[in-house]
Amino acid sequence: MPTHVAVIGIVQLYDGRILLLKRNAKRRTSPEKWQTPSGFIKEGESAEEAVLREVKEETSLEGTITKCGNSFEVIDEWARWIIIPFLISVESDKVVIDSGEHSEFKWIIVDQVTNFECVKGIEDDLRAVGLMN
Repeated sequence: MPTHVAVIGIVQLYDGRILLLKRNAKRRTSPEKWQTPSGFIKEGESAEEAVLREVKEETSLEGTITKCGNSFEVIDEWARWIIIPFLISVESDKVVIDSGEHSEFKWIIVDQVTNFECVKGIEDDLRAVGLMN
């Protein structure tokens, strides 16, 4: 089983809502599941640079890191994932998704996350940055 390190950006508006993105049906892992912006760190890039880049690429939003949570491990049917979660503050709710990665988006209150079929570990992401108990 391969091991991957991924950064997770929990994008939060001034009113407390967070952004969920629905992975498109063509994705190799977790197709059609909801997630927050995420991705891999490029060579020579810090985790902080990577998460801000991924948020911008996947949503067109400019963000500011407000918190870094403790990293943790998720194992699913595709891989072992080492997750580095960040809370990202944004001023705008004007999302433009990358259709190569996602098919839709929703701004939700944190308590609504259990109403969505999400990628494994999303509640751990939210706990890591203090948004969920």
